[in-house]
Amino acid sequence: MCEDLKRRLASLELEASGLLAELENKNADARRLAEEKKALVGKIRALRAKALEYKSMRDSLNEEVKNFKAILAELKREYGEKLESLKGLKLSIKDYLRFRPAKSEEILAREIADLDWKIQTTPMPIAEEQKIIEKIRALERQMEFYRKIKSMKEEVRGLENRLGEIKNEIALYRRKIAESAAESQSFHDMMVKTLNEVNELKSKLNDVNSRYMENRGEAAKLHLKRKELLSQIHTIRSLIREEEERRKRESITAIKEKVKREALEKIKRGEKVSFEEFKILVEEEEP
Repeated sequence: MCEDLKRRLASLELEASGLLAELENKNADARRLAEEKKALVGKIRALRAKALEYKSMRDSLNEEVKNFKAILAELKREYGEKLESLKGLKLSIKDYLRFRPAKSEEILAREIADLDWKIQTTPMPIAEEQKIIEKIRALERQMEFYRKIKSMKEEVRGLENRLGEIKNEIALYRRKIAESAAESQSFHDMMVKTLNEVNELKSKLNDVNSRYMENRGEAAKLHLKRKELLSQIHTIRSLIREEEERRKRESITAIKEKVKREALEKIKRGEKVSFEEFKILVEEEEP
């Protein structure tokens, strides 16, 4: 029985040693997978931060485009209003030209100047002076046409200049919108590309995590199996120890019995017994 137990013990110890080696390999693989997980998580965090940065820049540019479009809409509104004002003013000028005086502005100005000079330099009766003043007033009323038409033409030039400025501003903001929109699209594309990279890394992370969990599950089974084997080994070692102690006790008992028989034979023959033989005889007689 003892030899069977020893053979069984040797077999279990060999199996436990193999399981320990296998468990150590699993733990080494787990450490490698854990490092791989850590590296992937770090990359994913960095890429997510970059994607958020791209998104922030894209959103900022989109807001800029929105503001530019609002300015552009206001410019177009102003352009439309100014254009309508210009058209109306030109029609007004056309209508007003129907009341053009027969005399030109230069002739009217010369006549007014001559009459004014005459009043200042020529002595005349009050009645005659009053007639000249009335004539000057009549000429001034005609001159008012030219002053008004001049004012209207200046307003036309002002409107045309402003329309030219607005056209340039509209072209400027259209360029700004196109440039900002293109830049925004560029950041959007980079964000999407980065998020795709994140998804690829997450897929790898899921695979690594799956292998890690599988590894830990297998390691747990190996640990449990080794624990069971170690328990069996402990039990068998205890049994072997008990069996060896039992055999040792039986051997000692058999030797003592033999010594006792031989000692009793010596006593019967009147021979001396040794101290050890005497001691064994005495032990046997003690209760």
